[in-house]
Amino acid sequence: MGAGALGATSLAGCGSVAPGGTTPLAYWNFFTGGDGARMVDLINSYRAEAPDVDVTATTLEWGSPYYTKLAMAVEGGRGPDLATLHASRLETFGLNLVDSWDLAELEARGITLDQFPEPVVERVTLDGELKALPLDTHPLVLFYNTRICEEAGLLAPDGSLAPIQGAEAFLDAGRRAAEVTGANGIAYGTNDALASFMLFWSVFNQLGGEMSFPEGGPAVVDREAMVGAMDFIATMCDGTIASKTQDGAGAPAAFASEQAGFLLIGPWEVATAQTAGIPFSMTQFPALFGDTAYCRADSHSLVLPTQRSTEPEVRAKAYDMAVSLLRNSLSWAEGGHIPALSEVAESPEYLALDPQSNYRGAAQVAAFDPAVYFAGSGSTFMSRAGQSLQGVGTGALTPDQGADDLIAWMDDQLALGSPL
Repeated sequence: MGAGALGATSLAGCGSVAPGGTTPLAYWNFFTGGDGARMVDLINSYRAEAPDVDVTATTLEWGSPYYTKLAMAVEGGRGPDLATLHASRLETFGLNLVDSWDLAELEARGITLDQFPEPVVERVTLDGELKALPLDTHPLVLFYNTRICEEAGLLAPDGSLAPIQGAEAFLDAGRRAAEVTGANGIAYGTNDALASFMLFWSVFNQLGGEMSFPEGGPAVVDREAMVGAMDFIATMCDGTIASKTQDGAGAPAAFASEQAGFLLIGPWEVATAQTAGIPFSMTQFPALFGDTAYCRADSHSLVLPTQRSTEPEVRAKAYDMAVSLLRNSLSWAEGGHIPALSEVAESPEYLALDPQSNYRGAAQVAAFDPAVYFAGSGSTFMSRAGQSLQGVGTGALTPDQGADDLIAWMDDQLALGSPL
């Protein structure tokens, strides 16, 4: 792999500084709520480490508004020095808008690629260049109410969830939990694009499904795996195992009020369950098909927006801040995210973090969204796939119809061509 756009020139100790002897550093991110508070703490930790750096942190609205504003700022020569990006959005955002990370500069700060999960490194490495530096992995996980699961006979002797092996065992666990709750067994956002896509993409990958997107189309899709994944969702959303109509906010709320024994969503909802004070834990999404528990995941990563003129001193501080965020990410993990850096992910402090460390193995089987310009977290692909999946979950579409609907949309996108 190449050393990146900066070549072999050292970043340390040169360049201009702002009046007062400080180096200005602009950082953009999209974190609000609990994650926002934790990110503020991480930024303040770096400020304490580097009093000679004047960090200006800007928080913008998550999703398309963030990526649009960041792209416009970079194109206009007003981009920040460091920014957060979903690994899955690299192609959508535009690879020409971010510089590659210099591996020599990272190594000088004690960071090497073998310290990160292989699937994550693979996703952020493009054409032999490291385009994003991973902060975390956030996969689909399985929340479970320990009281409900105990009554349903679903716990192992040590109080953890007994292993679930195969799709039928998973559906049966949902039925048994529903008998205890008198409502649903599994809280799941049938009508939520993110939740439905996370489940679909996990099962699709477990079924060995693959997609490719030739320029101009049509999409090359394993239709059998797509139909199989949608068939699983249709079976699960029978009104008892999981609701046919639950939305994105309703699923964690149902779990928090003990109207469901399980919750399928990303690990960030740990705060919701903790605030509710219910007896719960979390585990890795199980292998329902095949032997490998692939799960849809993404990575909050750090990028170096392209500058019209790069000040070496400022760029050096961007490297320093990025490394500081990674090294201090134990507090970030409290919000449910799996730390990307091994020295944190393998630390006794993280391993003692319960239930957040229970699903850490998911980082090794992370299934990222397809690397195509219309895909990624909060993308048009996720939104449009959500429409097809909602139709399947509610029964408005059969799995075959849902697959044809989504494939037709993908073909239309490819025929239009990339706007990037």
